[in-house]
Amino acid sequence: MGHPNPPPGRLVPWPSVSVYEHVHDLPTEDELAQLVGAATPHFAFQAAERIAQLSAALPPDHARQPELRAHLEYLDRLGYDGETAGVGRPDLPPRASLSGLVARPAA
Repeated sequence: MGHPNPPPGRLVPWPSVSVYEHVHDLPTEDELAQLVGAATPHFAFQAAERIAQLSAALPPDHARQPELRAHLEYLDRLGYDGETAGVGRPDLPPRASLSGLVARPAA
């Protein structure tokens, strides 16, 4: 991925292209795995949007569509459910309720 090298010889200005018009190569499986693996719950939906755009640019019967759908499902779960890091239940005892405390005036 990335920009090609400029033509040899005299440098000419590149045409102005917006981010949305720039055409990227389809990322490899490893590049997609890095993008998805590094996603946090906070950024899961942004990563999912990028992958959804890739998926929409490919034909529905493209060989990479099942992989992209699996990544989208994972990022959707991550965005809504968060990350537990494998911890099913916290090992800390429950804290006492604060509802019975009386507010003290500031000194």
